[in-house]
Amino acid sequence: MIQRYSSRQQPLSQSFISEKLAGAQSYDRIAGFFRSSIFEVAGEALDSLSGKVRVICNSELSADDVITAKAAQQAMRRDWCAGEPEKLPEASHKRFKKLYEFLVSGKMEVRVLPDEAFGLVHGKAGVITLADGSKTCFMGSTSH
Repeated sequence: MIQRYSSRQQPLSQSFISEKLAGAQSYDRIAGFFRSSIFEVAGEALDSLSGKVRVICNSELSADDVITAKAAQQAMRRDWCAGEPEKLPEASHKRFKKLYEFLVSGKMEVRVLPDEAFGLVHGKAGVITLADGSKTCFMGSTSH
């Protein structure tokens, strides 16, 4: 059985994601843009997942997130240091570290669709698979 939620029908608070992810197996997400701020919104809940987080997004990524993802994918300290992460705001360090850990471990997969080939995918939707195999899906954004 799938439970469906939509920000068009009711506001989706940021706690909505965290609450639904608590004790879940996996999280699949499509969004126009990927941001590591997901770890600020739902970091602890993502840590508790037994499976993967899979994200599909457009190629317009935050430059800071790209630096982090390249470092994880290539596992090359030289590339990471070239991005001068020590110069980023202190508040960002925790979420970049978490993003790096998820990418290196394989717990998170991010697939990027080039705007030139696929056009802008701006829809936002997610499917959370719960421990019992049931699914919760949602459409829309948790932001204002």
